[in-house]
Amino acid sequence: MFLRFTWNSFLWLLVVTGFLSCNQLSGVCFVPALPGYPNQPSHTLFLKKPLREISGISFHNNNQLVAINDEQGKLFVLTTASGKINTLSFGEKGDYEDIVRTPEGYYVLRSDGSLFLLDGRNGKLLADYPLSFSKYTEFESIAYDQEQNRLLLFCKNCGQTEPVVFGWAFNLNTHLLEEQPVIQIVWDVFRRLAKDDTIEFQPSAAAFHPITGKLYMLSSTAKLLAVCNREGQPESVVGLNPDLFQQPEGLCFAPNGDLFISNEGRQSKATLLFFPFDPKHFEDNIQIEVK
Repeated sequence: MFLRFTWNSFLWLLVVTGFLSCNQLSGVCFVPALPGYPNQPSHTLFLKKPLREISGISFHNNNQLVAINDEQGKLFVLTTASGKINTLSFGEKGDYEDIVRTPEGYYVLRSDGSLFLLDGRNGKLLADYPLSFSKYTEFESIAYDQEQNRLLLFCKNCGQTEPVVFGWAFNLNTHLLEEQPVIQIVWDVFRRLAKDDTIEFQPSAAAFHPITGKLYMLSSTAKLLAVCNREGQPESVVGLNPDLFQQPEGLCFAPNGDLFISNEGRQSKATLLFFPFDPKHFEDNIQIEVK
């Protein structure tokens, strides 16, 4: 039986041992620290009402991201400094869960696993791929694997009783789905790394780091961020402060490694948190772990 060690119990330990004061708790994002990133966002943006149900984000340019919500067939071009949005329609209403940039354009993932390719310039629908999966399979995460020119689709619910995360590969050369999952991660791996045998890791977003090549996988339900190798096997997990990550559903990187995480609004406004990447901080942490 693993020791159940929650975020709140860890923070309380830091308080009583003098590492944190009570008025600092709301600003701590990651436990343990996420290598290469500050433990507080350098900028938090409160998003406008159309993005209250924001479900996915992707890099667009140095000043903008693109986003989707899980209700409408609309592409939102979001200016990260001001929160201004430009709305483009691409399809009917639907449960759209994630978006990712590729050389072809933007791929949008619907919860049933179907894919929609959008023109990166005007958001128009270029193609759709109605993929078929077994009953009780539901998706929220898609990542672009540049090295193998494929999309990886990660199921949130991978079967009626499956305590596992499957990753399917969609080949961008052939536009065909491989018949069997190329990645399989049992929940026990996440539980062992987090030292918590109650964790149910259901991916809500995923992306490859453009500098390190690591695969980052977010779980809104578990309030965890997993860092995996290129093959998709977890190497570490980081706890997310639920005060700052109420419902983390979107994750993407800028080409220089800067990290963006978005939260759905629930009872308040949706938010976008920005964490600049510091390569030296990342290297220093790796060296400490090796020692």
